[in-house]
Amino acid sequence: MVGSLLLHDIPTPVTLALLPLFIASWWQDWRSARTATSYFSGELVGFDALTAGNYVALVDGWRRPAPQGAWLSTATLISWAGVFAIYVAWNVAVMRKADQATRKAFLRFTLAELPLLAIGIALIAVQTTVGWDIRWLQPVGVGLLAASHAALLVMWRVMSAKED
Repeated sequence: MVGSLLLHDIPTPVTLALLPLFIASWWQDWRSARTATSYFSGELVGFDALTAGNYVALVDGWRRPAPQGAWLSTATLISWAGVFAIYVAWNVAVMRKADQATRKAFLRFTLAELPLLAIGIALIAVQTTVGWDIRWLQPVGVGLLAASHAALLVMWRVMSAKED
């Protein structure tokens, strides 16, 4: 909600293009947290707080200017990579107490999310390291992250719909 009030302060067209993805990610994370609460009581509340804080940081990040030659601000990249780090940690926490079928599904998602976390970390490292030419890496990395993130959200929704 806070992010939607701040849509007028978006410094790059790429950030503006990614907003629907970030909003869809937040929405799906909120739905997942709500569903998980019914199964795990308050055991995952720390992840809920961490996720909320990371999305607030993402809103702050998308309002910051990108460094010269970059597509996104470093803060946006950090929070976006943080989404995948939280996904992986959340999956591991859920897998510890889940039945076999659920563990298997969460393991698949974790294996899909780890490369995205690595790409996010690489983009951050390249952007914050002096002397790297990021002209080709940003479009490839951001495009891969966006397409893969959208695919994960669709796969998660399909899996969740089967259980509804």
